[in-house]
Amino acid sequence: MRTFIYWSIASLFSIFSIAQNSPSQIDIVDFKNAAVDIYVNENSELISGTVTYQVSILKDITSLFIDAKNITRYDVKIDGKPVKADYNKKQIVVESRFRESATHDISIEFSTQPNTALYHIDKDNDGKWDQIWTQGQGKYTSNWLPSIDDMNDKMVWDISITAPSQYRAISNGVLLETTEIDKNIKWQFNMDFPMSSYLVAMVVGDYKVEKKMTASQKQIELYYYPEDAQKVEPTYRHTVKMFDFLEQEIGIEYPWKVYKQIPVKDFLYSGMENTTATIYSDQFVVDDIAYNDGSYITVNAHEMAHQWFGDLVTETSGKHHWLQEGFATYYSMLAEREIYGEDQYYMTLFENAESLIAQTKAGKGTALLDAHASSLTFYQHGAWALHALRDEIGDADFKLSVRTYLKQYAGGNVTTDDFLNVVNSISGKNMTAFKNRWLTNTQFPSAEALQLLRKSNFMEQYFQLAARSISSFDEAFNSYKETLSSPINELLVEEMISQLILHKKNDKIIELYKEAVASGSVKVRQAIALSLQEYDPALDKLLRTMLNDQSYLTRESALFLLWQGNPMDRPQILRDAREKWDSMSPSLEMAWNALALNSSDFKNNEKYEFLQDISKYTSPEYNPQTRTAAFDYLINLNAMGAQNYRDLMNACFHHNWRFYKNSRDIFEALYKKDESRVLIDRILSTMPDNEQKRIRDLFKV
Repeated sequence: MRTFIYWSIASLFSIFSIAQNSPSQIDIVDFKNAAVDIYVNENSELISGTVTYQVSILKDITSLFIDAKNITRYDVKIDGKPVKADYNKKQIVVESRFRESATHDISIEFSTQPNTALYHIDKDNDGKWDQIWTQGQGKYTSNWLPSIDDMNDKMVWDISITAPSQYRAISNGVLLETTEIDKNIKWQFNMDFPMSSYLVAMVVGDYKVEKKMTASQKQIELYYYPEDAQKVEPTYRHTVKMFDFLEQEIGIEYPWKVYKQIPVKDFLYSGMENTTATIYSDQFVVDDIAYNDGSYITVNAHEMAHQWFGDLVTETSGKHHWLQEGFATYYSMLAEREIYGEDQYYMTLFENAESLIAQTKAGKGTALLDAHASSLTFYQHGAWALHALRDEIGDADFKLSVRTYLKQYAGGNVTTDDFLNVVNSISGKNMTAFKNRWLTNTQFPSAEALQLLRKSNFMEQYFQLAARSISSFDEAFNSYKETLSSPINELLVEEMISQLILHKKNDKIIELYKEAVASGSVKVRQAIALSLQEYDPALDKLLRTMLNDQSYLTRESALFLLWQGNPMDRPQILRDAREKWDSMSPSLEMAWNALALNSSDFKNNEKYEFLQDISKYTSPEYNPQTRTAAFDYLINLNAMGAQNYRDLMNACFHHNWRFYKNSRDIFEALYKKDESRVLIDRILSTMPDNEQKRIRDLFKV
């Protein structure tokens, strides 16, 4: 992400091709069904349970395997009878005389101590987990559940989870029933359509749920933390509308009976499209104001589209990953077009094209059918390929091709040629040229992309305005005035605003700012606040009105500019602003406190409270972006306390690699400073021997 608070399109999705973790055995055995019974202990990170697979033997064999890692105990039975099995740290190998055409039930009773793919989260840092969630794609479900890593072997999953009664358990499929067992509740879920093992999901935590019904009478379950009841509407805004749109646009009814969305703490990525149960980062849980700074909509639409592209039909290998990510990106763009309009759709295409052209110029371009392609290629280039294909064969043939493709391969695995053959059959057009131009070409076809963009009247207007960036202000002024003519186009006004900072301030520029602000657009006002690089007295009144905008980003930027330009009035500016705010984002609160600490007229006891208000945000209670910002503030203020150092050491072992890498870099930089090193060594000396050793071994200190 650009910073911890700006959510760029590139940061919304994470890319990970799924390599085959072990040899494929789909030619000799077919795993048909899986019945899973999981037990989680509130005082332990050990996972135990039983999984029973119904298998069909395709050839005479003497053994088969189930992928499994981190296993601490296992017992295997075939059709209820104990059998010999070996464990090689990667698979449980079951030995028996398996005869062709036979069907067997293979049961594994197991315990496992997962170190990846399933995570226990301690939200309040009291030493006990408060939340459990899984991430199978790219991590392998076999790290916590004996399963099949090969995504080409799909099966029907029925999952039961026994969890402490104070928590709710959530998994794939329809909740059939709950049963009280001592101080636990058993939650039983049913699936009726096959899926790959990497899409198996489990979440256990303190949740409430709001249920919605779609036009096709499918139930949507929107989960939230009890304390976030007021954030449900802005977080899940337009969810049902996007669902209804995707069903209509794709032409295939959502394949399952229920669709769930569950926020979790410290998720590895923005979201993950587990079948019927999307898990996503709770950083996207927002109130009405934060919605205008960065919403869940793009991630929401993307993961929703994956239910068809990735879950219903699944790639055969990483070479065809665009069939999942490119399609999900494209259809999420269409869903957003339904909400924001066609101009925003074309602007997204344009911005993606710019990124792809830059990648090509940097010599990092890869073909869309390269299993090792970048996320930019799989997602944005993939979406562009579909936009180009639709233009080439027409709306009717495109929609029929997608619908036929999904029907033909529902529940199965696909290659790019499978899709192109359907397109060829429907449209009657040979796809060789298209494949060479858009799928196997290592360079993004920028000339073709530009031609497609120019079919939009909006893009022609945008290109004309963008060309003014190299003009003098006097030459561009009339274009700027025309841009502000009512009704305004927010996207064009934002481009104009980005150009104003290129020119030396004058009265006409001030008037343009004031006219733009008068539009009342939250996004336009936000763009102005974020673009201004220094305080200008002529904009003082304008900035003061921005302190109450429906955007925490706008408020934060306006507050800083006013604080910067009014040194004699700083305490009053800060006090007045805070008195008017009913809520603050962590970023705004930290910014306010940092400015207050650097202002005169506040008493020492007040400044102590300001410092504590920043210090609290280094705690594991908050998300990695917020914690990183808090560390940065405290280091710049030279105010890292003992607890902040402990929180930093904790962060060095976080499961999110980006966060722990950054935290380790911060720690190493601090340890090089004499003053910090003395305090760190003193803190280490008070820690238990095993924790102290872990830090010293990691940093060689």
